[in-house]
Amino acid sequence: MAKNVGLIQFEGSIGDLVAYHRNGSLIIQRKGGFNGKRLKTEERYESVRKRQSEFGKCAKLASGIKRAFAWWLQWVPENMIYNHIQSVVMGVKNCDVLSEKGTKTFEKGIATVAGASLFRKFQLNPKRSLSAGTIVNTAFNFETGTVSVTPHHYKLKSRMCLGVELLLLQIDLNTYDYQVIRSGIQYCDALHQTIDLEVAVPQEQVFMAAFLFVGKCSKEGKSYAWMRDVEVSFGLLDFKIV
Repeated sequence: MAKNVGLIQFEGSIGDLVAYHRNGSLIIQRKGGFNGKRLKTEERYESVRKRQSEFGKCAKLASGIKRAFAWWLQWVPENMIYNHIQSVVMGVKNCDVLSEKGTKTFEKGIATVAGASLFRKFQLNPKRSLSAGTIVNTAFNFETGTVSVTPHHYKLKSRMCLGVELLLLQIDLNTYDYQVIRSGIQYCDALHQTIDLEVAVPQEQVFMAAFLFVGKCSKEGKSYAWMRDVEVSFGLLDFKIV
């Protein structure tokens, strides 16, 4: 593409050239634009195809996580949550340093020390870590499906309380099929209350990750209205590679 600065002025096409005005300047470029078929077949685009393959797999995994947690994520005040999830997934995938370009995967990345360390920091509210408001008294146990937590740092006004839930995400890293097993929400009206949570851990041999959600809601009698709030905590407790 070029800008015409000479005496030749035309609009329309001449041969394989096309000219048009944009922002007060005459632009001349060849017809056809980008050819998608060339991207798929020509050797010089091989590295692009490899990057697209890795990105596509990570995008499917990130989309699965976002869909799985859609109900809880609506209370997280983050408009770019998919981008955040995708960034974490891509970061773990990049920890796969043994595979050739185009064959790196999240599954291989998380099996490394660096990938596991990165994923353990996963927060679904990127602006507030789980540890900022909640103490995890006992680590999540994949044998019993249990964890003990104590919320301790939240601003609760009159008629407000916390809703706490343990979520176990199962996701097939080949098909991206998923399910979420819930402990059920427990409500607490005051801080520093110890809450014991439990989920039924299935026997299927797939990747599993346990998350803790701590959200705010207003209370009116026996009714609860959930709130989108900056102090919502939603973070990873632990994960298990099968």
